[in-house]
Amino acid sequence: MDIERALDRLDEGALRALLGRLLSDYAAPAFGALPKREVDLLVFRTLREAGVIGQGAPLYQLMADLRISRAKARNLVFDLEIRQPIGGGLDDQVRAVILNDSYFKDFNWFVLEVENPVVQAHLREICRRARVVTDASFNPGIVRLPVSGLANVLEEFLDPDQQAEVKQGLYRAGKLEDKSFRGLMKRALADLAQRFAGKVAGEVMDGAVGAVGEFLEPILSGDQEAITDIWSGIYS
Repeated sequence: MDIERALDRLDEGALRALLGRLLSDYAAPAFGALPKREVDLLVFRTLREAGVIGQGAPLYQLMADLRISRAKARNLVFDLEIRQPIGGGLDDQVRAVILNDSYFKDFNWFVLEVENPVVQAHLREICRRARVVTDASFNPGIVRLPVSGLANVLEEFLDPDQQAEVKQGLYRAGKLEDKSFRGLMKRALADLAQRFAGKVAGEVMDGAVGAVGEFLEPILSGDQEAITDIWSGIYS
């Protein structure tokens, strides 16, 4: 962590704005009234805004740069980001995790690596709405859910028209006949998990982080033609 170099890259106006915001927030509602936790958050926010710490810095980097525990690093990120305007950004970040930081474990589990605690909390809320039980007991940065539950989660991201496109794409790709979206997706995902965990396609195997995204991306975008094209390989 090189504070001096990061500050040298900022112009005078940016430096004034950073310092002004830091001092104003520290002095509100009265000088010295903020608890230590809030002061830590102000300084952490300023380090981010100054570019000393990257916005998406891994937790390990925060632990090393700030010389703090993993739990404190997670709490800093969560407490800061949960207060910021989010809009639809969290849905996009959860989609990115599903596509890029996930893999099948054995035939039964879909595993997601989610370091950002706010994104993880949003993922858990999506799972709760979909009535899917998750497990993160063995690693706070890992979320596991049943392969069958992934169908419920994907349904949360798709409107009825997109679900219809997905169904048609899967009908054309293989011998799938279930009329309900969830039933169809559960069967398709079970077949996909079997393909990955069974090491059928050479480089595609159990634990291949992110490789499953090639198959899930057209599902999440409701692209019928791409679904048929990519998923046909599962049933060939």
